[in-house]
Amino acid sequence: MRRLLNARIALFLIIGLSILACNSDKKASSGGQVQKYTCPMHPQIVKDAPGTCPICKMDLVPRHTADTHGVADTSLNSLVKPGNELVISGIKTIRVEKGLKKSEIILKGIINYNTNNWRSVSARVSGRIEKLFVKYNYEPVSKGQKIMEIYSPDLANAQQELLFLKNNNETTLLESAKKKLVLLGLSMAQINRVLSTGRIEDRIAVYSPYSGYVAELGLNTSASQGQVSQAGGTKISSGSGVGMNSMNASASSAIVPEIPDIPTGGALQIREGQYINAGQKLFDLINTDQVWAEFFARPDQLQEFKQGKNVLVQSIDLADQRSEVAVSLVQPYFKDGTNYSLIRANLPNSTKIWKVGQLISVSLEAAVEGYWLPATALVQVGTQYVVFIKKDNAFVPVFVKLKHQSDQWIDIGDSLKADMELALNAWFLIDSESFIKAKRL
Repeated sequence: MRRLLNARIALFLIIGLSILACNSDKKASSGGQVQKYTCPMHPQIVKDAPGTCPICKMDLVPRHTADTHGVADTSLNSLVKPGNELVISGIKTIRVEKGLKKSEIILKGIINYNTNNWRSVSARVSGRIEKLFVKYNYEPVSKGQKIMEIYSPDLANAQQELLFLKNNNETTLLESAKKKLVLLGLSMAQINRVLSTGRIEDRIAVYSPYSGYVAELGLNTSASQGQVSQAGGTKISSGSGVGMNSMNASASSAIVPEIPDIPTGGALQIREGQYINAGQKLFDLINTDQVWAEFFARPDQLQEFKQGKNVLVQSIDLADQRSEVAVSLVQPYFKDGTNYSLIRANLPNSTKIWKVGQLISVSLEAAVEGYWLPATALVQVGTQYVVFIKKDNAFVPVFVKLKHQSDQWIDIGDSLKADMELALNAWFLIDSESFIKAKRL
């Protein structure tokens, strides 16, 4: 009996020692701390064993302390960058090519008046306009065309003097009287008619000494004289307007060839029955048999657009309307910290195919040294251009600047390093619904 009791006591001791060993191992594995359980909704409820919350009856969950959390990963390697900042692809790559390439420089311009062909028609004698044959602005007038009939007491007196000298056989003085009438605006045919008929003509016809289009800018006023002096020229404007080609838009958006402010279609200020004075300007005549093709260029382009160099002038609207002419003027300007030059070429226009105010493109082929990329490697985003640089197995978009452009190649200057790899076809890396977030190097 005593032997059986000792065996049972030994068994209980063995089981107790095993339980104590397990608890010690559990505490050692948990860092010497006992696992606690808490309620997710009521963290003040903490128990040593699983169960339910006495408040909300939710199951208790293991309570975590700062020692039970792992080390925070600050590298963010597990996050994926957006598709508009990083594109993973294996398409073909290229590098920037340095050297000479034939490039076609294309600039935008405008057709303007040739102010060398600007003429004024003035009254040679005072009098009253009896009949006016020119009615409207921009009406075409040919040389020798009758423009008005006037009554002038000065002309009547000069004719009377001519007939008096003829009747008295004053040959020498008669020739002087003829010259006087010529200076007053009469033609030799009119003078001979007076001598043959012996009658004084009350109405004297006035003929145009030039050909052109009527452009009335005022009647002998200081304001009109100021307009005449600047009309047809080029004005530098601070606003936006026609600039150079799209590759150079940022550098030239404030450079605008100005069209003279000439009223068209309106009635003239002079009227029938109006009195005019000797020397008074009646209207202006603008001849468009020769016009100016005007455009602007940057300083680095002036070596190509030298005086006497041939350029191709082409209408933007009509592809077949083109003409090759020589540069006649290179005039430098400096405004708002930007250097540029006005380039002008004389354009023959006897057939009147070129219209003043017509938009044109001026092109010139030149061998340009630069850093070149194929046009397929660039994507235009608004007024900026983007390429995709390869980094590891992905492509990152970056902005580049453009200096020159040919049909297939584009000069990006020093925008990128020569050893960088770029995607050959940048459009393959663009999602139709994405917006590129490019960076600047």
